[in-house]
Amino acid sequence: MVVATKEAPPFAMKSSGGGWTGIAIDLWTRTGERLGMHTTFREYQTVPEMLAAVSSGSADAAIAAITVTSEREKTVDFTQPFFASGLGVAVPANKEIEWLSILRGIFTLRFLEAVSVLILVAAAVGSAIWFIERRETPHFSEGAKGLGTGLWWSASAMTQAAAADKAPATLLGRLLGMLWMIASIIIIASFTAGITSQLAAKRLEAAVRTSADLAAVRTGTVSSTSAFDYLRAGHIDARDYPSVSAGLEAVKAGKLDAFVYDRPILEWNVRKAFVDDVQVLDKLFEHENYAIAVPQGSPLRQQIDLAMVDELRGSWWRDVLLRYLGQD
Repeated sequence: MVVATKEAPPFAMKSSGGGWTGIAIDLWTRTGERLGMHTTFREYQTVPEMLAAVSSGSADAAIAAITVTSEREKTVDFTQPFFASGLGVAVPANKEIEWLSILRGIFTLRFLEAVSVLILVAAAVGSAIWFIERRETPHFSEGAKGLGTGLWWSASAMTQAAAADKAPATLLGRLLGMLWMIASIIIIASFTAGITSQLAAKRLEAAVRTSADLAAVRTGTVSSTSAFDYLRAGHIDARDYPSVSAGLEAVKAGKLDAFVYDRPILEWNVRKAFVDDVQVLDKLFEHENYAIAVPQGSPLRQQIDLAMVDELRGSWWRDVLLRYLGQD
């Protein structure tokens, strides 16, 4: 069997000795052993070259990180998918000072609305305390000054720091004050939890959050790939780079704002050489499936499918993914 492949870490990687390893390579080797096939890997530079070799009969199959597309199915057949993937976007790592990010996360419209509500509630309670106490308690009876004392006591009680000498003296005033102290504990706790949740969810992101943003920034990819086709279909101009590492170098150097490619391959390359300078956004911009390409009408397709079923469902396949991709 002559099998076409190309460098696509961690799915297909060529060692210094000329041998091949990787997620897809290991799967093919295991499947080939089941079918009693001897394999010779032949290297190509691009996926279209690999598929052309399969279509012309120069290769019996092609395996790497080959995305199944309707256009490609016009020239070759694909086996069942062995890996669910998608397009990812690599952007410059955000290295801003942490407290700047925190301040931006706090001082939002929602934050100001919440503070305004707290102030209004505290003012309403303080006014009610003053109204109840103004004829019975000296420090609440001095007109505007007494109202100010009520407002100050209400705000102090909300923070559990109210002065005892300025507290309400009547039964009704003390009942209202007690209810306000209990309620304020719950309100402050909820308010604090909301801020904490917002800050915990706040992550450092670049200017690219949706596919539409790619049209407004300097975007790059590798030509003759599914990522290139995706950008072209969205009328997004993209600079062409010969490899993933070259594109990530451009992001690191500030020459690109975003580099689009298969997300697992982006993540693998970033972890290996760009972890301090480039980050991969969490969002998948296009779902894809990787599969093995065979000539149209080839009986090999059904044989491979049957041989792969047990491998993809077994613990061996999980171990392979863990070894190359890690826990994530």
